[in-house]
Amino acid sequence: MNSVVRSIGIVVGIPTLIAAIYFGLFASSIYVSEARFAIRSAKSSASTSGLAAILASPMVSGGGQDSTVVIDYAHSQDMLARVVESLDILSHFTDPEVDLLSRLDDDATQEEVLSYFSKHVELVRDSASDVITLKVRAYEPEMSQQLAKLIIELSEDLVNTLSSRIEEDALSTARGEMQVAIQKVRFASNEITKFQNQNSSLNPTAESSAILGMVTGIETKLIEARAELSEKQAFMRDNSPAVVSLKNRVNALSRQLALEKGRVVGGKGDQMNDLIGSFQPLVLEQEMAQQQYASALASLEVARIEAQRKKQYLITFIQPNLPDEALEPRRLNQVLTVMIFSFLFYMIGGLMWSALKDHIGR
Repeated sequence: MNSVVRSIGIVVGIPTLIAAIYFGLFASSIYVSEARFAIRSAKSSASTSGLAAILASPMVSGGGQDSTVVIDYAHSQDMLARVVESLDILSHFTDPEVDLLSRLDDDATQEEVLSYFSKHVELVRDSASDVITLKVRAYEPEMSQQLAKLIIELSEDLVNTLSSRIEEDALSTARGEMQVAIQKVRFASNEITKFQNQNSSLNPTAESSAILGMVTGIETKLIEARAELSEKQAFMRDNSPAVVSLKNRVNALSRQLALEKGRVVGGKGDQMNDLIGSFQPLVLEQEMAQQQYASALASLEVARIEAQRKKQYLITFIQPNLPDEALEPRRLNQVLTVMIFSFLFYMIGGLMWSALKDHIGR
């Protein structure tokens, strides 16, 4: 019986006593600053109630992949480097006032520093609500709050950078198409201007329509003049002043009609058909360029709206608190844990030793 008590005292009592002395007298107090945030976009989602309704409203819907990215980034060397630039956490974690077992070694490697940092910065994602809970542990309440705020700020910078890159990628193709359409519109307009300057004609089609209208008017007057001439020749001599005047008018209208028709179908004057044949392809090219520009403009607007819809936002709905008491280490719990595990070790070791003695005895 005495041997059993002695064994329990050695295997269980000594570790428990050491743990009680360490956690009771030497272990440094740890202050925990907690915050909660989520990453949302403008995608619509099903409506719910309460806080979930706010976080899942049409203006802000979840982005689980981005949450994973943020968590990975928070435990990366890049995050650690940016934190060290803004906050002197190395001096805090290597402070001699921190107990020897808890503090960071002065000559720790980058990997050791990152591992130590990751243990003191905990991010847990709720898969159901996609809310990230951030817990930052430090040996001073102000440091834990400052570090938590800095991590949220740097994470928000990352989300904004990713969103800007996604938006730029979505808009770059549409902007390229827009520039091509603008160049085509400018080229088509320049070609029409060049044609107008070279041929002294603003719009051969419109001018041809105007000439056709003039031809129609001249033909009408010519028909009226011939009818009047025939009427007067029926009761007047050919050399009478009225008949001679009508003949001259008919001849003048005939010459004018031939001249105007020549301008349309060719002859000694400008050949309007050739001008129209050269001008119409230019007009068609300009119309097609304008249609392409309108389509590119609409595509750019759609791409802009889609990029805004996919834009991510980091929403902090519980700000990092300033702890007023140390939550860790849970001294009594730690001592009890050491005692329980020591007792389990004693029981398992005793069973193994008994089994070994029985085996040797056989």
